[in-house]
Amino acid sequence: MKYAISAVILLTALASAAISGDTVAGYLDQIGEELVYEREGDEFMLLATTEDGTQVPYMYILVDPEMEGCLLVALTPGIVPQSGAERTAALETLTRMNWDNTWVKFVSDPETGEVSAMYTFSTENGMGYEAFSVMVNLLLGTVDDNWETLQSL
Repeated sequence: MKYAISAVILLTALASAAISGDTVAGYLDQIGEELVYEREGDEFMLLATTEDGTQVPYMYILVDPEMEGCLLVALTPGIVPQSGAERTAALETLTRMNWDNTWVKFVSDPETGEVSAMYTFSTENGMGYEAFSVMVNLLLGTVDDNWETLQSL
């Protein structure tokens, strides 16, 4: 009985363990050596290397242990025009894309018009490597699947 109670206490502590930047850094390292990122505390910027060797950002990750959440933001080539019929058409396209995508949501920065794809999830009960890597891949895959549409905004 004593061992059973100890096991329950240990499992409860592990299940409610706070997710930190260190957790995400470990997961990013586990994804593979080809993954390059910069880290500042609980914030990460994933970088792609172009043919000429320049590193460009393609995903931002924020872990907020206090809010028990993780935000994934993938950058896209999309830019919503400032005004006119083109703006209306671009916003309608984003609305349709959001309707068609269950997990990923596309947003536009009101100041710059830059479009990004987002996914936010709770880390209240922890966050496993498998769930994290699936969501990173789902987010990037959704951007890739919609690349031409996003470029044409």
